[in-house]
Amino acid sequence: MNLSKCDRKITGFSSIFVMIQFLTISFACFISDLRAQNVSVNLLTYNIRWANPEDAPNIWELRKDNVFSLIHESDPDVFGLQEALKSQVTDTEHAFPGYSRIGVGRDDGKEAGEYSPLFFKTDKYLLKESGVFWLSQTPGIAGSRGWDAACNRVATWVELEDKISRKSFLVFCTHFDHMGVVARRNSALLMLSAADSLAGGKPAVLLGDFNAMPGSEPYRILTDGTNRLHLLDASLISEKTRGPSFTYTGFKVGGLEGEKIDYIFLKDIQKVDLYLVNQANNGEFYPSDHLPVSVSVQLFE
Repeated sequence: MNLSKCDRKITGFSSIFVMIQFLTISFACFISDLRAQNVSVNLLTYNIRWANPEDAPNIWELRKDNVFSLIHESDPDVFGLQEALKSQVTDTEHAFPGYSRIGVGRDDGKEAGEYSPLFFKTDKYLLKESGVFWLSQTPGIAGSRGWDAACNRVATWVELEDKISRKSFLVFCTHFDHMGVVARRNSALLMLSAADSLAGGKPAVLLGDFNAMPGSEPYRILTDGTNRLHLLDASLISEKTRGPSFTYTGFKVGGLEGEKIDYIFLKDIQKVDLYLVNQANNGEFYPSDHLPVSVSVQLFE
């Protein structure tokens, strides 16, 4: 059968149209399959020690590059800091241009005092919501100090949407008081309440310096399996664990007996691929008086 030029053009066009439809359907199936898969997230928490000019020879200007090197090494999708002053937050923003930052100074809700900021990769996540609250009886009042705390303390949170899966999760970053026993107890209760009300049925991660050892009252409040809402200590359920059991050391290598007071707690997340405490140092000093803690988690089963 002979086809006219017109017929051949129509037949060719039809073939192209069918191919386009096939590719479109295949791509849609590929995206659907991606969205059905687990969402892997790398997270890190690091108390970087405030920029105290009396910390010589460990002043911020001499150690910040090493701090940033350890964070870059973990390649976190989301990371939270503690004790960061405004200048340190600015330095971190310059060192991590591919990240967005949420957080305010704890003294005035603007720039004064220490931050507990969160940074997240802008190419991977959409920011859905964010906020801050103070660890006090009046969490909505900037600068408020709670109970018997020696300092005012703040918590920062974000809700992020994975751009591929379109699934959302929350991350909280905080720093419990180092002196107030009542403050740490009530801060743990407040963080649980916040995770419950803000995250609802979504997975959530609580990370930071909790100034509490394993088995202490704040730790038990956060992880008590008899409570309706309780969190999992990522270090206890990880398939792989690397690094020391402690996270607070002081600057001097071998100078203090280490304590575990920095944690990554999980809500509605059961799978942790790796838990790492990075003890890299120059042979004499650590980059901070705390060690960075990182995890790789699967958000959805």
